[in-house]
Amino acid sequence: MAIPNRRGQSAGPVSQSVCGDDYTPFTQTSFLNPYGLTLRQTITSSGSVTIPAGIDWVYVIVVGGGSGAFFGYGGGGGEVAWGWTLAQNTCIVGAGVSGSAGGYSRYGHIIAKGGNVTTLTNYYGIPAGTTVGDVSSPGTTARSGGSGANAGSGGGNTGTTNGSNGGNGGDGVSGGAGGGNNSAGSFNATAGNGGNGLVGGGGGRISATTGSRTGGNGGSGLGIDGTIYTGGTGTTGTNANGAGGGGAGIAGNGSNASGTAGGAGGLGGGGGGGGLTGTGGDGILYIFY
Repeated sequence: MAIPNRRGQSAGPVSQSVCGDDYTPFTQTSFLNPYGLTLRQTITSSGSVTIPAGIDWVYVIVVGGGSGAFFGYGGGGGEVAWGWTLAQNTCIVGAGVSGSAGGYSRYGHIIAKGGNVTTLTNYYGIPAGTTVGDVSSPGTTARSGGSGANAGSGGGNTGTTNGSNGGNGGDGVSGGAGGGNNSAGSFNATAGNGGNGLVGGGGGRISATTGSRTGGNGGSGLGIDGTIYTGGTGTTGTNANGAGGGGAGIAGNGSNASGTAGGAGGLGGGGGGGGLTGTGGDGILYIFY
């Protein structure tokens, strides 16, 4: 008996049963262009979802909200999750925040956590990157965060001599936050940049020195259509400025920092820039069928 045809699936067999001998998962179930499917809905806030009658399964890409600035750190990019799920009539889209972890997003059983600086998870077996905690590295740059599905944050630096710089956020599916320096003194320091990925992390912050302060730039992101989105730039000044730029989201550029205020993360989970404020970008949901 023939297998019933469902939305987005072939009626042919898979592994001698559903998909046919020429089935290639990585080309026929692509993150950027799911094979044989059309993007039908783009949703940026929680609420009801209308799926046409007769559509039982959908393919979704879900992004959590970006985290905001933490002390001298920027915010981490929101998680990205994708896959098939039963059609549902409601969704949750996480909000970007300032000063804490971003909100989670969910459609069906596909869930993406909000961005964070310290608590990381793996995804589809890809380990998370290592987060570097605050270090005392006078005159040197702190280590960068590790690469991974959810990349680690760069190290914050407590050194008080010239060049006591923050580390860059790691690159990954979701970019890690850039580290900064909150120590008082009279020295010149540069914060780390946010990591790059499908979603970018926010740049770090230099906050207390009376010397030159240079905030980190936000990391870049990659849209589902292949568009490259850019992170915002940090601010520079002597005994002033030093905030980080917002990381790009999967659907928009990060904002530039202004004075001591970090830039906002881009739409689709971008991490907020380090600063007195620095809000992560809201999450997003894409539905294909």
